[in-house]
Amino acid sequence: MKYVLFHPWRATTVVLVGIVLGTGVFYAYELNAAFGAIAVEEFNPDVARDAIEAAPPPAVTGTTVYDFLIVDPGYDVNADPLDLINEQIESIPDPRDFSPYSFGEPISDDVFESYLLLGIDASGFLADSIILALQPGEGGAPIMVSLPRDLYVWNLCKGTFTRLNTGLGGCKGTASGSELMAIMVEDYTGIPVDHLARINFGGFARLVDSLGGITLCVDYPTRDAKSQLDIPTPGCQRVDGATALAWVRSRHTEQLKGEDEWVQVAGSDFARQRRQQDVLFQLAGRAAGFSSPATLANRLSAVSSSVRLDSSWSFGQAVSAAWRYRGISKSSVHRFSIEIVNFKTPRGAAVLLPAKPFQEQLELVYPLS
Repeated sequence: MKYVLFHPWRATTVVLVGIVLGTGVFYAYELNAAFGAIAVEEFNPDVARDAIEAAPPPAVTGTTVYDFLIVDPGYDVNADPLDLINEQIESIPDPRDFSPYSFGEPISDDVFESYLLLGIDASGFLADSIILALQPGEGGAPIMVSLPRDLYVWNLCKGTFTRLNTGLGGCKGTASGSELMAIMVEDYTGIPVDHLARINFGGFARLVDSLGGITLCVDYPTRDAKSQLDIPTPGCQRVDGATALAWVRSRHTEQLKGEDEWVQVAGSDFARQRRQQDVLFQLAGRAAGFSSPATLANRLSAVSSSVRLDSSWSFGQAVSAAWRYRGISKSSVHRFSIEIVNFKTPRGAAVLLPAKPFQEQLELVYPLS
């Protein structure tokens, strides 16, 4: 008591410092608790790649070889698949002869810090949204590109081409779904994946709700029965997480342009990709309202049960990344789209083949030499 009476300023300073430190410890505890609730999975694509390559090659089955026969565009699609298999089973062609742009030239790991963001469908085994974000190692504006989920690329596990989004199924005994997705993305882009985050549909909707919704603008009443999108009135309006989710998932968007004439619009994957990116920027803008670490902890808690991060993320890295990119705008990010051509496999599946090398498209926004 005497110390307080004779040294009031020092005593006040000690009390204030104690309050600040105590508050900081409390916020840190809340953040750690929120982060600790997020599922973390082992993630080492390099080790997984070595394990796949060291394993016995995939069994030559009718499915595997039949899918691979797309390298010969002149064969009779009406022929018996077993006859086709017997003809080519001794010499499977080089996959690069069929789709050379499905394989990227390696880019040194120190050029970019890379983040692979996956939106997972209800099954949990397919990626509905695939976004690659790149932060140049020497500074500069970040780069964002959406990878079409139907992009036909090399699947190291199966030893054939598959849609990119099927990589989430993993490779039994050698690679998790996240690791195989990272391997397939690296094989296509040439860029090693440093970090990965995946969020399911429910988590995305809850995140949008926790940030107060987003704004959607439409010129006409808009709907999509398959994604459960229903925007009955035109104009700009604040929508909740369920509507935002239906909006970014919609592949069969229709608009009422007459009294009773519903017209399908923006049905391509590229329209979905633009929507997904625009919604992410809106969420980043909403997150700019974080006033304290406690607010950030609340946001993390809202989606912790629906998010899975790779094991290479430390607590500090995750919070630092979230803080660094909060409020980021479209104008401050370099974006480009993947050029593709439509293709049908012998099984009749509609897929997308890369039309240009990934590196050539990347250099439009970031020269590598």
